[in-house]
Amino acid sequence: MNAVTERAWPGSSSGLVGGLQHRLARQFQVQVADWLDTCRGLADWEDRYLVEARSAECLAEHLATVDKLARVGQWLAISVREVGSDPDPLGEEIRLALQDLRDSRAMWHGDVPSPRRAEILRECFHES
Repeated sequence: MNAVTERAWPGSSSGLVGGLQHRLARQFQVQVADWLDTCRGLADWEDRYLVEARSAECLAEHLATVDKLARVGQWLAISVREVGSDPDPLGEEIRLALQDLRDSRAMWHGDVPSPRRAEILRECFHES
């Protein structure tokens, strides 16, 4: 392991601690990217299991998934705010994904009437 020789990011402390900070930041960015990919994958899951015919089981699974992703996203957002700088592009990506999760929750589990839901789906998927 090259903990001592790895270079630190500009502006961070050098040496052993700087290398640790660099590696932790890099790993955190990978974790955020994985979370964002999973959030994007939720739309595909919705298309497959909720758009045409949704069952109570699929709706329950969707709600649990949205809630879990939102909890992880909140943790990531707090972490970015604690160590990041403003404006932070990573923080903005997290914020937008959290908004998408809130929208998804409202769409599938909120009080959106069926005609409006059909209209939204038509607009999103350009169906006539």
